[in-house]
Amino acid sequence: MSVLRARRRHLDLVDMERARDEADKFLSPILMQANYSGQGKSIIQLLSSTLPTPPPASNSDNDWFQREVVIKKALDLLEHIYQACRSTNADVNHIDLVITPKNQKTIAALIDLIVIEGIYPCLTPGVGVPIERRLKSALKGDFVTTHITEDQGDRASHDQLLDMIVSRMYTMAVSQSGLAPSIQERAYVDLMAAASQLAFGPECNLENKGYFSDVSKTLIISKSAMDLFPLLTSLLHPSCPQWFRDSITNYLSLLPLRPNGVRQTIDFIASASESNVSSNDEQSIGPAMSLEALARASTLLTSVPSHLTPDEYFTDLAPQLIDLLDDTSTDNKRIASYIIGHGILSKRKIGSPGTAGWKLFAEPTLESLNPSAERIPVHEELLKQAVDRLAALVQFHPNPGLTNRLVGPILLPLWGLLCYALESRRAHWADQVYQILTTYMKISVTDTRFLFLSDNLMWTGTASWVFMPGASGGVEIRQRDMSKHGFNNVAEIMMRVDNRVEQFSKLLKSAFLTDDQLSKIFTHASKRWLLGPGASHDRQILGDARDGSKDPMQSLVNTKLTQKLLEDYKDQISSSVDGILQLVEPILSAFVSEHRQSTEPRARSAKPSILSLSNMTRQDDAEGEEEESKETIAAALSLLSAILTSSDPNAETNASLITSLQDSLTHINQAQSSLDDSLTKTASNILLLLQLHSSISPGQQTATNFNLTDPYVEQQNTHRTALHHLSDPLAPVRAQGLLSLTTLISKSSPILDIASTASLLISLLQDEDEYIYLSAIKVLGMLASNHPRTVMKMLVERYVDRNEEAGLDVRIKLGEALYKTVESLGELFTGEGAAMVGSSMIAVASRRGDKPKTLRKREREQRKEAKARKEAEEAWDGEVPDFSDGESEEAKINAYVGAITSGWSDTGREEDLRIRTSALSILSTAIEANIAALGPTITSEAIDCALAILKLEKSNAQAILRRASVTVIMSIVKAIDAAGERGVQLGFGFAGQNLAEVITVLGYIEATDRDETVVGHTRAVIENLEAWREKSLLGMSRTRKTGFGLGAVRNGGLPGRPGIQEVD
Repeated sequence: MSVLRARRRHLDLVDMERARDEADKFLSPILMQANYSGQGKSIIQLLSSTLPTPPPASNSDNDWFQREVVIKKALDLLEHIYQACRSTNADVNHIDLVITPKNQKTIAALIDLIVIEGIYPCLTPGVGVPIERRLKSALKGDFVTTHITEDQGDRASHDQLLDMIVSRMYTMAVSQSGLAPSIQERAYVDLMAAASQLAFGPECNLENKGYFSDVSKTLIISKSAMDLFPLLTSLLHPSCPQWFRDSITNYLSLLPLRPNGVRQTIDFIASASESNVSSNDEQSIGPAMSLEALARASTLLTSVPSHLTPDEYFTDLAPQLIDLLDDTSTDNKRIASYIIGHGILSKRKIGSPGTAGWKLFAEPTLESLNPSAERIPVHEELLKQAVDRLAALVQFHPNPGLTNRLVGPILLPLWGLLCYALESRRAHWADQVYQILTTYMKISVTDTRFLFLSDNLMWTGTASWVFMPGASGGVEIRQRDMSKHGFNNVAEIMMRVDNRVEQFSKLLKSAFLTDDQLSKIFTHASKRWLLGPGASHDRQILGDARDGSKDPMQSLVNTKLTQKLLEDYKDQISSSVDGILQLVEPILSAFVSEHRQSTEPRARSAKPSILSLSNMTRQDDAEGEEEESKETIAAALSLLSAILTSSDPNAETNASLITSLQDSLTHINQAQSSLDDSLTKTASNILLLLQLHSSISPGQQTATNFNLTDPYVEQQNTHRTALHHLSDPLAPVRAQGLLSLTTLISKSSPILDIASTASLLISLLQDEDEYIYLSAIKVLGMLASNHPRTVMKMLVERYVDRNEEAGLDVRIKLGEALYKTVESLGELFTGEGAAMVGSSMIAVASRRGDKPKTLRKREREQRKEAKARKEAEEAWDGEVPDFSDGESEEAKINAYVGAITSGWSDTGREEDLRIRTSALSILSTAIEANIAALGPTITSEAIDCALAILKLEKSNAQAILRRASVTVIMSIVKAIDAAGERGVQLGFGFAGQNLAEVITVLGYIEATDRDETVVGHTRAVIENLEAWREKSLLGMSRTRKTGFGLGAVRNGGLPGRPGIQEVD
């Protein structure tokens, strides 16, 4: 058996060698010698000469025929190798027949030939990966790769050639033979582009378009989502035809719906993000993503494919996103909460109530916390899951609008759950719910939520359900037992009332309400205490479903709440006395009126009557009502005494209210014979206090009224609240503070001190939460737009950092704020500010920066590392062994990247390369914003700086500098051209020989630089410069009039110095 297997393997090897030799013979003109000179001939012309009967090549039709013959021959040879790789014996593995270096070279050349000379020339312009971005071709030699011209075959001929290539290569690409990996590696995206053109191209008239649509789908199915993302995204570029873009984006949008597709989508974007950061959470196993990467992931995952409705798409997507939200990994929770919160629930079309997003992601959580009768019971696991999801959506990513929409409808259930968890000592539940409530209360910034909550402090559930202990020691929701009414133990009642009042006061403290808001809440609670629950506006059913107006517990709650508020917020409440006076005055007036009527002497009839009998029957009821009335008056007098005692005598009071109160209190004080001594004595004391308050002079009263009606009081309160919120530990609350500050800036509020506000925002750039510091950058830009001179000077000084006080991260963030400021100013970027930004950025970008403190810090770190290395060598008694896999591809990549990143900072006394690159980016933006404001001197220095960097700083680590330098030159070209288009007379421009020298330097960089991005940018600049020069030559007369274009005056009289020249 083994002999037979060996013989079969020998025959397979012979077949493979024969197929390879035949292919090598065919490819010999381009494979035999690496430096083969094709003498200007195309690949097709070179290879057609190796055929037994070379096709004629005298006209365009014969050229097309040559191409068809050569490509068909290449396909035949590839299929021959493919057949040699196949075996009738499943036990024989023929992978090793393909992976030999010699075979791989031949196979790669055949595939590249078919793709470059067969597929690419037949594709519609813009379809496929740009040829310069393909894998490096295996075709060697100095030959010319020609594309099909309009006179070479018609559209039908092109489609037929593509049909032949795709049909034959597709079979080999999806097979299980050893040739499939090579084809998929080198030609997958090309086959995808060709199949898409044959299936969806508007000019394609093939009858089997449906077949190629199936081919496209099969190619998609054959690869994992993680592999497909980079392949398909490489097909999308600005020059794509719309029909092709639609087909590719449709495939991309369906990838998340695959099993585990959401995680693969996120992993791809995380790996592709340049700003990808690592997580500090030891328990985290998900990808740590920047806010920019999160936004890209959210956009991709929430884009509904054109052939699906939002309901269909999100119904399939929701389980994967919810799984991420429920994951134990903090990073996964953070990512899912951003996508759901910002990408879905924050969008009206897909996330508002009634839409697919709301039904799938919000309603299940809200219904678990506030279930309808048919959803009871809600078991502990489901209730805990709802709390966890709500906490993630509310706390991970600040979004005040979404927080209000999610928490507002379930405020009472959350309050009830918090109190139940505290009362039953379930601390973990209580902590999590308390965080949700405090976040909501701080963001809400209105007192209506507290008024509503104060009316329902003893809320334990609806009429149909109540919180109860869970099976695993947590909390669950069960059917309410209507046979139980309230609490039977008085001590337990008192403890629960005290605990809930204490929690309410704690929430008030966390929300940082204004004095007016606190006074309003206190007045509301006092009204319910004095007049009963019927005075409130939004009373809900109590836990025992009894009439609140007759509920002794509600009376106790109102009393305790009023006392607690007066105890904790005496200073804030006493600042506004009028509210309490307005509450107490009608109560006292009504009592005095009734008391006067009851004590008036009445004429008694000499003989009995029906009326007298009726009065006798109502006497007992009247006595009971009189007792209740006296209790109310006693409470009102007690409240009034407490407020007047603790308030400032100079506080504003209403004169008419004081007069009315004095009349009522005088009557009570004088009614000693018919009222209790306690009431008359209290009234007497209050009269003395009122006399003190009414003794304020008219001038003082007027001044007080003026201060209270100041139109900026509301803005002052907003500013104070914003400052308090910005110091809060919760990120959503700090976000609300920034939002309030933004409102004041947009209104150009005079209460803002611009310098201190700018300093505050700059300090927020060090915030750990990415959303906060990115928002601070935007607000800084807004402030700078309104006050450019002050803010821009501060930003530039902090950015340049002459005293070396700021860290690298802060300076880069300052640079981003400066970048956005200059960009937003546009043509308003003028004067002293423009000159300061331009000269400062050139100083930072050049090698003039001297950072001795930074150098000393680096040297200390190096000494520390050297010491640690020496100690390790002593411990190992020699060189420390390297246990990493240094030979792996990943290890090599990591070592390469590490060398580059260390080169960014290892610059001696000079600036960090990242700061210099940032400065060049800001300079580019300044040039495009208003080159005229910078003037010829700064613009010329910018050219000199950019060219010096390109010529002198050649290391791999300095590639980012060279990229930015090329961008500066491009910005100058664009700015000068744009000025010419607008007819702006700059008075300077590129000139004669100096322009040629700039192009020469750029040409040298294009030919010699090892960084592909630098080369690509440089090529684009050269093309634009050439186009601009031709345009200037064609419009020479206009150019000389407007003052830009080609001139003959050298800069500063220095011969041979390329730069910006002043022209007449």
